[in-house]
Amino acid sequence: MKKIFTLISMAVVAMSANAQDVYNAIRDGKLAPEFAAVAGENGGVATNTADGKSIVTFTAGKATCTAVGGTTPANDTNIGGGAQQIEPGEPVEGKENTYEVASVGAWNDVNWGLKNHGDIDFWYVTGTGNPYVDMYCVQNSKDGELVEGSYKADYVFYEPDGSVGMPITGLYYKFTATAAGAFKVKIWANKGNRKTFVVNAATQKAERLYASGYINGVNDESGKKKLLSVEEVDAEHHKYIWGSYETELAKYEAGESEKTPEQMEQMKAEAEAMAVEREYVIGNGNQNFWGWLTFDVQPGEEYWVFQHSSQIGFGGFEFYEGMTAEEIIQGIEPPYVYTTNFSTYEDEESGDRVTWKGESKVGNGAFASTDEEGAVFGNYFENDGSAARTSYCLLPEDVLAHSANTEALTIAVWVQAPEGTSAYENAPLFTAYTAEGSYADPFFALQYNGQVQLSNSNITPATTVTNWLADNKWHYYAASFNKDAATVFIDGVQKNEWTGVDLQALLANGAALKYVCLGGNQIDGITSNDAPFRFASLLIKNSAMTEGEVKAQMTADFAGWEEYLTAVEAIRMNSVAGNGALYNLAGQRVNKDFKGLVVKDGKKFVVK
Repeated sequence: MKKIFTLISMAVVAMSANAQDVYNAIRDGKLAPEFAAVAGENGGVATNTADGKSIVTFTAGKATCTAVGGTTPANDTNIGGGAQQIEPGEPVEGKENTYEVASVGAWNDVNWGLKNHGDIDFWYVTGTGNPYVDMYCVQNSKDGELVEGSYKADYVFYEPDGSVGMPITGLYYKFTATAAGAFKVKIWANKGNRKTFVVNAATQKAERLYASGYINGVNDESGKKKLLSVEEVDAEHHKYIWGSYETELAKYEAGESEKTPEQMEQMKAEAEAMAVEREYVIGNGNQNFWGWLTFDVQPGEEYWVFQHSSQIGFGGFEFYEGMTAEEIIQGIEPPYVYTTNFSTYEDEESGDRVTWKGESKVGNGAFASTDEEGAVFGNYFENDGSAARTSYCLLPEDVLAHSANTEALTIAVWVQAPEGTSAYENAPLFTAYTAEGSYADPFFALQYNGQVQLSNSNITPATTVTNWLADNKWHYYAASFNKDAATVFIDGVQKNEWTGVDLQALLANGAALKYVCLGGNQIDGITSNDAPFRFASLLIKNSAMTEGEVKAQMTADFAGWEEYLTAVEAIRMNSVAGNGALYNLAGQRVNKDFKGLVVKDGKKFVVK
């Protein structure tokens, strides 16, 4: 291996690197095999149900998790959709119109499903069933009158002192480890103010958990959802519980409140009552929460994770042997995802077309758009190729600044070389420098030929990839990195891989590379013209995508990419042979020189 560039040292502790045992519930954009085995690749009705439950168990090293999905009685639409198909048994003493459950006519299905909170790239598995401790039968009422023969379910839910017992069905997750340590569990919750518990199954009492992550509506200065530390989540809890009272109290003490002393005492009592359960609240009011629950465990003991009367999504876990929750909570790094389709709007002051996400053009390139029928991408950046080292798209300076803790990075983009272009074999697709005009160490480049260049040296050995844009069609380029490996994919297929290389400096110090360019020849000493490539649907994220994930992203960007690429050879052969009728999207016959054939419904359609 030749020289790897050196950046200024930064003291970064990547806590995820200390997790010996890791389980991801979503892999390559699909459910993990354990879930897929009972519900299909992307989710569905569970096939392994028994006694109203679907149980899925998986192990990573010294840690084991069992996911339990459960059912509730199906709706009976006779009473406005609220009644249940449930028959009463003996009356329950001390509870009016309440009975034991004699039978249930129909139950909802148990499902395991794949979902994503796409704005922050947060994938998780969903399950079904509120985790109830017991179920009774109550008589329905309509317009204030009891309805004869109509009943619905009434549930008893877990209490944090363990006084009413543990859930008997519904959705919950059980965690065990063979060593002392701490779990960090990735979850999504629809309602953060629903109490969320980590319960020691032996004592049946709720234990201390630390919540960090995102609360819907809590944004940073740029308007993006803010990753909240444990302390910041606690601060949001405090505002949720005490905010109204403290605001009114300040007005009251200043003589500006219309509240009576009795009303102020009532407000205080209500806040105090909420504060008793504060440690079980992970959100702020009736808001979504997605993030991590971190908690300590002892070897051989079982810990259940569930919500009071709702369901939580599960994204996986990390187990840290020999560490405590307090030691690891500061190491959580947000899942950073930067995407752009290069769309623009007109600036009212300048009248110029500017991008929504802050990209800018340098030189004679252009942000283009088209509504041409059959266009693969409606917006793209088209670089200029009339000179050397003069034209490119300048990206926001922080796009490489988010990989220090995750120790991972992916850069992916659709690329097209317009017809009539050539001599671009040495062109870099992507370059990054410390500042404009700083072509010496350090810099970073992704080359057209499949090489990765760090300062003045390529990572070697490597395979040279040639002519992959020669057909003038859109193709997908992706480069994926972790601290000791790099991989390049073309159209979702691995073309280059380097293992045993030291990429930690690149990942830990990406914030120093602030002058980030897409397209163009920015490396000093290169004299060939900039490549006039078109770029569309750029993605940068602080995780290392696998081949399957790259393919899934391609499909998400362009659902017909396989047919599109396969058609290139078909149209070429058809043109050579000079036969075969071709049609455009309107069904009109066209000249054989049209490119980009797509086969549909037995006809040959053409997309420019």
